[in-house]
Order: sequence, then structure tokens, then C-alpha cells
Amino acid sequence: MPTQPPTQQTVTRDQVIEICGRLDDMRIASIIATGATAAEVMEAYTWLGSDDYLASATHRQPSGRVARLVEVLKADEPDWDDR
Repeated sequence: MPTQPPTQQTVTRDQVIEICGRLDDMRIASIIATGATAAEVMEAYTWLGSDDYLASATHRQPSGRVARLVEVLKADEPDWDDR
């Protein structure tokens, strides 16, 4: 199984908490299981907090692993449209 270069190491539990704040263990495990790097988790967390701004500023949506991370992070958020 190929390993990632040192700068592309899979995110650790401590890095997930540092980037996203305190999450439940299942969510942290789901994030780590994607094989994401800390940079990808940071990008997903940024998209989650400001997706409207980023989509219009960059003219794109998150894709690949970052899009999956956004879904994992967004899973338990309330749906504000239903209020």
C-alpha cells in the first residue's frame, strides 16, 4: 500500500480537534477514515462556515475528498430552512 509523502500525511485526531473543535469520536473517526490531510480538513471546515462566499468567490463547489468532509462535518447541523 503506497504511503503519502510526509507533507501529505493523513490527519490525526488531535489535528481534527484543533481545526474543527471538539467533535464526537465517531465523527472524528469518519473524518480520519476518508484519508484526508489536515489541509483538506481545513478547507472543508472553511467551506462549511462560508460556503456561499467561497462558491461565489471561487466559482466552484468543493469536490472529491473535501466535499465528502463537508458532508461528514455537516451531518448533525440543524436544517435552518425547516425553521
